[in-house]
Amino acid sequence: MSGKMLSQEEIDALFNRYEEKPIHEEAKELLTLQELDTIGEVGNICMGTAATTLSELLNHRITIGYPKTIVCNQEEVFKSFLTPYLTIKVQFEKGLSGFNVLIISAKEVAIIADIMMGGTGEVSKPIEIGEMELSATTEAMNQMIGASATAMSELFGVTIDIAPPESNMVADLINANHTPLPTEQPVVVSRFEITIGELIKTTFMQITNVDAAREQANFLLMQEEAFEDSVAETGGDVLIKQQQTVDLPEYSSTNWSLSNLPNLTGALGVPLELVFSLGKTICTAGDLAKLQVGDEIALPSDAKQVEILIGGVSVIRGGLQATGETAHVKIEQFYQSGFTVKKDK
Repeated sequence: MSGKMLSQEEIDALFNRYEEKPIHEEAKELLTLQELDTIGEVGNICMGTAATTLSELLNHRITIGYPKTIVCNQEEVFKSFLTPYLTIKVQFEKGLSGFNVLIISAKEVAIIADIMMGGTGEVSKPIEIGEMELSATTEAMNQMIGASATAMSELFGVTIDIAPPESNMVADLINANHTPLPTEQPVVVSRFEITIGELIKTTFMQITNVDAAREQANFLLMQEEAFEDSVAETGGDVLIKQQQTVDLPEYSSTNWSLSNLPNLTGALGVPLELVFSLGKTICTAGDLAKLQVGDEIALPSDAKQVEILIGGVSVIRGGLQATGETAHVKIEQFYQSGFTVKKDK
């Protein structure tokens, strides 16, 4: 396999051209900046769910940054990347129209495949991608995209079905097809900064056709309008019932105030399951098989430190507090996008 891998510099160059005007001139009649911003919100929620799935598959902590989204011609996108890279395309069959494409480099393919086949994720050069690597990575991406579709179904309140994914390893830049997607319109391109444990800090690219992207934006905007109408009807009083209520941090900045989040009124209505963890300990399968009702298991020595997880990902750390018969967690830290933010005292 020849050629250079899709590099961060190439991705940066593509997005920098749209720094001031993220929507290509030909697409300004197709999408508004508000819709584009909302598409970023949808992508953030769905890719977060997909990253949780990948984390469970690889047994590595996954962190993901807030996406940067632009609208441009697909030829410009594919000409910007040097080979080799892998594309995973799924067609929406119900709920949304069009397609969704995920692009990752050969190095990520090799690392993900190695871990899924029992390795450590350490790969040597030159990187060789065979049928086994493609099959393993395609399965991982398939589960990620499936999780993303499920997240959209729950977010929009509609059933979304996708066709089996189509994978294609693009090895030759010169002979590559730079317009492989079934659309003549510009496409919506989102970049996600992804970190997989200590192995990868890279960028995944997601491409969606304009019609599907606009539908996603409209679903969320309609929910936002319904939410605001409901608030207006109750005079601004909103009752939220949860076992535990926490303020979640802003995804892309060390300033975690909710007031800085862009147009997330609808997204904030999505229910989240909070899991409280007192830590982990190791035992053998034999030890576990011997346990009976009434036996005791020792907690880790730092069990007073509680991790709060959403979708398998730690988002909050705090100290376990007790007041009479009531236990609660005093928030000490927020985790976000690969770094830690301490809450101001």
